[in-house]
Amino acid sequence: MTDAAAESPSPTAEDALHTTLDMPFDDAVPFVQIEHELADFETVRVTRLDQMIEGMLGHDDVERTALIVVCHPEIAFDALEIDPSLAGMLPCTTLVYEREGDDLVHVHHVSATKAIRDLGCAPEDADGAVDELVEKTGELMTVVWENIEEHGQA
Repeated sequence: MTDAAAESPSPTAEDALHTTLDMPFDDAVPFVQIEHELADFETVRVTRLDQMIEGMLGHDDVERTALIVVCHPEIAFDALEIDPSLAGMLPCTTLVYEREGDDLVHVHHVSATKAIRDLGCAPEDADGAVDELVEKTGELMTVVWENIEEHGQA
């Protein structure tokens, strides 16, 4: 965690991963999904939030937004070993979205395991194990992020 993030009221959000891709949205979503899968994350679901909101609420003015919900077996196993209730904070989610007036596609990830740590969701005696879980998640997601940034540029 960065010094700024440690002092922030929302350190998990401060440490979030963000990058942009210079490719069409419809190409970016499967590209980001595949980069997760190549790092052994299993795709649980890909959901288009904009389509869900339009279909259920009738709002057709939401920018294209996709949630890529993934889970890594090592992260899941370690979280369950700490406390089965932590599985409710999993899996990991990466957001792919567009912004009005911006030609790039944004990719954003907030760590679920950092949220577990920062929100105090684990049992009090699990601090060391949670820190290890956060570190492992960070290492695995760093591989994904480096590959997204390396292979996602035109």
